[in-house]
Amino acid sequence: MYHQFLNEPMVLDAEKASILTLRLPDDISDFIVLQAFSAPLLEVIVIAEAGTPQNIAIRFQPFMGLKVESLPQSAQAFNTPITRSLGQGFRLYTRMGTAAKFCAAELRRGVSFTLDMTNGLDEDNSVVYNCLTFALQADSKFELVPLEADLRVLHEPKALMVAKALLARQYDYAASSESLAIYMTEIEQVRLELQAFLRGELGQCQASLADEVLRLDPLLLQKQQWLFRTYTHMFERPNYSRAANDADNTDKLLRKLECYELLAPPELIQMVDRLMEDET
Repeated sequence: MYHQFLNEPMVLDAEKASILTLRLPDDISDFIVLQAFSAPLLEVIVIAEAGTPQNIAIRFQPFMGLKVESLPQSAQAFNTPITRSLGQGFRLYTRMGTAAKFCAAELRRGVSFTLDMTNGLDEDNSVVYNCLTFALQADSKFELVPLEADLRVLHEPKALMVAKALLARQYDYAASSESLAIYMTEIEQVRLELQAFLRGELGQCQASLADEVLRLDPLLLQKQQWLFRTYTHMFERPNYSRAANDADNTDKLLRKLECYELLAPPELIQMVDRLMEDET
C-alpha cells in the first residue's frame, strides 16, 4: 500500500535481542518531514526465510537511516511491548496533532524500539513459540500500529484530520523563526489539499464534509496570518524611535557617556562643549 514511500525491504536476523534506531540525517532539512508524515516512516513484518521464522523484513523511508545495535543491559525506558508472530507486523506513525518540529527534533536524536523474542498466545489461547516483541521508547512522539489495527486509511479524509490537528495545536510564543516557517508551510499545504478536496480531485466530496472544509479554511487562514505577523516581527526593529541596527539600550549609552566625562580631563570636556556649541 505504501510502496511508493518506502524503500526495498531488507531482511534482518531477529534471533538476538537488539535495539533499532531510525534517525533523520543532519544534512536533511526539516521541511522534508512535512511530506514524510503523510505515510508511515517504517514498516516491519515477521517472515520465514530458510526455515527460520525469527527473521523480519523491514522497510523505511529512503532519506532516513536505520541503525541496529545489541540491546544493552541498562537500556532506556520503553513502552509496553507488542507481540508479533509469523506473518504479522506493524508500522511506525507520528501521533496525530503533534507539531512537525517536535517530530523532526526526535527523529534527529533517533527513534528507538527494541526487538526481542518471547513465547505468546494465539487466538485459541495456545502457546505460540518464537514470537517477537517490539517496544517503542517512552514519551515518544511516534507510535507503533499493528498492521491489522492500521485503520488510518478508513478515517475521514486526511486533509481534514490534519487541518483539525493544526487548529488544535497551541500557540508557541517562544518558537524560532524556522519553526514558524515550517508551521506556516504545514498550514499552506493543508489548505491546498482542502481546496483540491472541494474540487473533487481527491475523490467524491460529500456535502457534509464540504461544509466542514468551508468552516475550517477561514480558521486556518487566521492562524496562518497570526504566524506570519509573528514571523515578520522577529526581523523588524522593536522600537521605531531607534534605528534598526541600534541594539544598545539608551540608558546604557547615557551611563557610558557619564563614565567618559568622569575620566576625561576638564580641558577635553570644555573642547567638546565648544564644538557642540559651534554645531548648534
